[in-house]
Amino acid sequence: MASTLRSLIQRIYPSGSNSERAVIAGLGYSGKTTLLYYLKLGEIVTTIPSIGFNVETVDVPTTGKKLSLELWDIGTGCASTMHMVRMLRYYMPNAKALIWVVDSNFREGLSESLEALDVLLKENDADPESADKHLPVLVLANKADMPNSMKLDELRVAFSKQLSGRLFSIYSTSVTSSPPTGLQEAFDWLALALDIAKTTKKGSGPAPVVQQGTSASRPNLREPSLLAKKLEEWLHRTESDSSPEDFIVQFTTYTLPTWDHYTHIRLAFLILAANGRQKGKDTLFAGLASYIDHNSQNQTNVRGFHFTMTYFWIQIVHFAIQNLPESIRPAIGAGTYPTSEDFFRFLLVNPHVVDGSLWTEYYSKETIMSPGAKAEMVLPNKKPLPSMVGRDTIVAFGAKAIAAK
Repeated sequence: MASTLRSLIQRIYPSGSNSERAVIAGLGYSGKTTLLYYLKLGEIVTTIPSIGFNVETVDVPTTGKKLSLELWDIGTGCASTMHMVRMLRYYMPNAKALIWVVDSNFREGLSESLEALDVLLKENDADPESADKHLPVLVLANKADMPNSMKLDELRVAFSKQLSGRLFSIYSTSVTSSPPTGLQEAFDWLALALDIAKTTKKGSGPAPVVQQGTSASRPNLREPSLLAKKLEEWLHRTESDSSPEDFIVQFTTYTLPTWDHYTHIRLAFLILAANGRQKGKDTLFAGLASYIDHNSQNQTNVRGFHFTMTYFWIQIVHFAIQNLPESIRPAIGAGTYPTSEDFFRFLLVNPHVVDGSLWTEYYSKETIMSPGAKAEMVLPNKKPLPSMVGRDTIVAFGAKAIAAK
């Protein structure tokens, strides 16, 4: 399954001849997305916790030859850090380096950061195609300018226990200071490490797999391996499914062949992309309510209309569309439906949407299953829904920066 996912990712995101693919990861609020867009735009842009992946090709600052990187920034805004780290293992074998960002001002989060990094690297080692390859690990001790930040020597000791025997280094950085500090030295090392990794192989075999225990009698449906299998099934399904235009006709004539989570996500993607958020939201609410009412007596798997759940998925899908790299984002609000290939790319960058239980990150079961939540919009009681404000700021700033060039 993992090799199939890798080939699908490689098909849609073939690594350019002049760019090395690297993954940016770490705990939420450590500065990953701020780093990515500073490297892309050359300016500090206010961001919010990301969901899915932000993917950008950037030229990073070094004193030697130009270093071009295709950076995949993994967000933890829709799931726990460990959950997203375990999903990331299906994307890691395509990467040539890992950039791990740690908030050096957040001492309480250091142990969680170390644990997440350890799990990620051990699971990557367990992949046969990665076992004999050096994966350079660049640790950025970010927010080093903060008055209570941990000293670099303390962080070196902590991370060296996890990274012993690996090709790694750690640098103090501050992405939000003016100007940002520590990045050139860090990427000078990464450029050298990438050259070393190309010409040498590990001498040892793969590391043991670390797995979370689950109930043998009742598998955890949110376990990343199961979600990765579902993602693979969805990706293959896009290639044999009806065209976007036929799919919408089936929706408006109440003749869709299935009524499942995949169907709901594809409908939301097509309608929101073609119509924009406001018109698309109204169209989805009216269409879903009509479809459910028409088929409730004929299809056993068609449940009653749930206002809050519908709004939740509209918000998640809309945010995920905006999260697509500009080069593959469909023309939102253009009145034409995005292609099946567009939906394929959308799923690869936003694998969290296959998780039908994603709402549990935001709502308790008692809240979302209450009669009030089914009849009207009820706000989450765990954490706020993703907001478009931060993402829109990045997009607008990027467009302005490109226009000024």
